Amino acid sequence: MLARFTRCLTLFCCLYVPAFSQQFEPVVIDSTASSTGYYIALRPGFGPVQGVMVLMPGFNDPPEAVFAASKLQNIAWTNDILTIAVGGGPNAILTEELQQRLNAVLKDVVQRFKVDPDRFVIGGFSAGGSLALRYTELCREKPTAFPVQPQAVFSVDGPVDILDLLQRYDKFIKRDFSARSTNEGKMIKKMLADQLGELPASLPRYVAASPFYMGSEAPGNERFLQQVAVRSYHDVDMQWQIKERRNSLYDINAAAASEMISRLQQQGNEEAELIQAKYAGRNANGERNPHSWSIVDETELVQWVRRKLRFLPENVPGNYQMGTPAGWAVERMKFPIDFAPSIHYQGYEDLRFLPGWGDQKSEEYWSYCFLWWLEGKPQLDKATLESYLKAYYEGLVGRNIGPRKIPADKVVPVKVQLTPIKSTPGEAQTFNGEIDMLDYMAVQPIRLHVTLHVKDCPAAQRKALFVELSPRPAGHAVWQQMDQLWKTFECGK
Repeated sequence: MLARFTRCLTLFCCLYVPAFSQQFEPVVIDSTASSTGYYIALRPGFGPVQGVMVLMPGFNDPPEAVFAASKLQNIAWTNDILTIAVGGGPNAILTEELQQRLNAVLKDVVQRFKVDPDRFVIGGFSAGGSLALRYTELCREKPTAFPVQPQAVFSVDGPVDILDLLQRYDKFIKRDFSARSTNEGKMIKKMLADQLGELPASLPRYVAASPFYMGSEAPGNERFLQQVAVRSYHDVDMQWQIKERRNSLYDINAAAASEMISRLQQQGNEEAELIQAKYAGRNANGERNPHSWSIVDETELVQWVRRKLRFLPENVPGNYQMGTPAGWAVERMKFPIDFAPSIHYQGYEDLRFLPGWGDQKSEEYWSYCFLWWLEGKPQLDKATLESYLKAYYEGLVGRNIGPRKIPADKVVPVKVQLTPIKSTPGEAQTFNGEIDMLDYMAVQPIRLHVTLHVKDCPAAQRKALFVELSPRPAGHAVWQQMDQLWKTFECGK
């Protein structure tokens, strides 16, 4: 088994390390175990570890399956986050044996990487999401018996109610429309009966093993998540479910998850969220599948992790001040930017999206702005800025072509043209210009008008580059809103 594990890791490293110069570290805890006897760590690319994101793959998948299906680790790598991938083995519930192995893994992570036990977020896909929820509940219920105290937990289309899952499996088996669903149902039902006993006699054991139980109005295991940020991600594409699986809304994981999130909020947890996928879920080969890692907005999730672990803004060197208008979305990340590694700046990117940014019917469509908070003495001349913005938008478009299955003949070259203009008081430089590119949401060419403001911040030993973008012409209300945001900016010290 260990030889098989070594071969798998060799292939995995060959596939991923060259792209980002990342160093994946396999750590064996128990060489007699299979996919639960080791974990894979990816240290952040720059700076110290500020937090840990633990990722669990689906049923019986090895740890490296996470990295094959998701890019979360790439974004975490640029955001001071240590990524840990650990398998849950052939388990739909958190058995005592698996709990002890996870304890051993996370205890080793705390000691090996010298991280605070309170700086953890745990998440997983499918069965891994269910295991992540139940493990987090136990950490909160019995804190002295566990090596970490997760501040947040997320599940990617994982089942949250084991008894509800079994009832759905009964329907799948009787319906016998999808061989995959039928066979999975038979296997999981037998496995759980062997582990927990037959129903209804063993009902209390099933309830105790489940992260949540809809059959009782009284708070269950989910009550231990009241002080934890909780997310459950789902792609609720009912047309696909009905056509491909003959599933109704009551046959998918989102139904029980929505009830769990509702009850958590009723119990006072305002940080419990049901997240509907922005984009259609797909397997790594591009095949449509709502039950996949790709339903997660990876950049936004990493920024959520940073917020829950309180990375930003207080830990940004030379901290600055900039407002966030009501209803605007925020994203922050550290250079180098994962989709544009050729931009050789050091510092942080802080983005603000108008409420209608992603709505093709909105006057605010594609209207947003971002601040580059740059260290040292970065080159900010016209040629460099044009080159870097071209690389930025080529990378941004490029990362969306595969997941959105955009045909090659729809892709247009990115062109950037900037013109220096008279600077307003307090600015070192100001530019106007245009960016021509592919609108990957509408799959058609788009021209973004752009204004760049450069400000020196000598006390903080930083430069601020503020970029406003919109397809709307000068004088439109979106420009007034973005200009007003720039006026709220203040250099740090």
